[in-house]
Amino acid sequence: MRKFCLLFALLLFGAVEVSFARHPGPIRHTLEIYYVDVEGGAATLIVTPAGESILIDAGWPGFESRDAKRIMQAMKQAGITTIDHLITTHYHVDHFGGTPELAKLVKIGHFYDRGPLLPEIKEYTDNPQMYRDYLAAAKQKNIALKPADTISLKRASGTPPLRLLCLASGGATVHRDKQIPNAECASTKPMDEDKSDNARSVVLKLSYGAFDFLDCGDLTWNIERALVCPANEIGEIDLYQVTHHGMNTSNNPVLLRSVKPTAAIMNNGARKGGHPDVVKSLREVSSLKDLWQMHRNVASTDDQNAPADFIANPDEKPDAANMIRVSVDAAQHTFTVTNQRNQKSQSYQFK
Repeated sequence: MRKFCLLFALLLFGAVEVSFARHPGPIRHTLEIYYVDVEGGAATLIVTPAGESILIDAGWPGFESRDAKRIMQAMKQAGITTIDHLITTHYHVDHFGGTPELAKLVKIGHFYDRGPLLPEIKEYTDNPQMYRDYLAAAKQKNIALKPADTISLKRASGTPPLRLLCLASGGATVHRDKQIPNAECASTKPMDEDKSDNARSVVLKLSYGAFDFLDCGDLTWNIERALVCPANEIGEIDLYQVTHHGMNTSNNPVLLRSVKPTAAIMNNGARKGGHPDVVKSLREVSSLKDLWQMHRNVASTDDQNAPADFIANPDEKPDAANMIRVSVDAAQHTFTVTNQRNQKSQSYQFK
């Protein structure tokens, strides 16, 4: 009997060891997206079911490292201590200026961007030191993304595959061999060429099973059109990060109608972005259920903003810093958006 008990104990101990070996960290069942309030800049934190972290843009510099600290607060809420992948969509101060300060506070594994900022480009001549500081933070090991590149992500046991795909970078867009003409393309015309770095933004599509999320950075009108005309290279999506903080030089209606988002989140400021033209264009997209905003546009009327419950920061209170959180449950085939100011939540089915 003693031999049997000893054998049973050894087998039980071995089973426990195997269990810990399979699950070295906290078990996550959802993909999480945090919209950090960086006051009209951009910082979108994504944490995968495997616990891997992706930060798209790092907000502004200065203000006593305000945005780096706010990103750290989001990381704490997400239960992570490092950034595995930091992606800079383009070289404007509200998107990449906070990188050096963040790199001093947390470990960052890999840096990605649209490629070199050349000395003849206006954004470099305006502030060459800011780009040098970014390269120093990346230890000169930043990786240039090209259209059709993917960033490899870990897959947690029992969860659908993850895919992070670059659709555009440096003004170039992805193109598939087999193209189906997009009937929406006849309805819009190009604008004058945008020579700023906005037009060179990295465009990312994150897919988690059947869920698709689109982040175009500050991409502008003509390159947006190139992504869906003459053929839709993006496909339909579930969640849309409203491009360029809701500026009306971006968010080309032909792109909006082509990708058919179910929900949209706008990372605007109280006095930056959230243009009434963009709000109107979004509301005219038949697939869109709800628009969520980081800030109420104080220069617009109430009917030109999202409903009050869907706005994270309705007043000009710089210390409020309320976030919007998205939780994607592949098992339930739903994603849930939550306004952390008032805990207003709404769930949506995947397409």
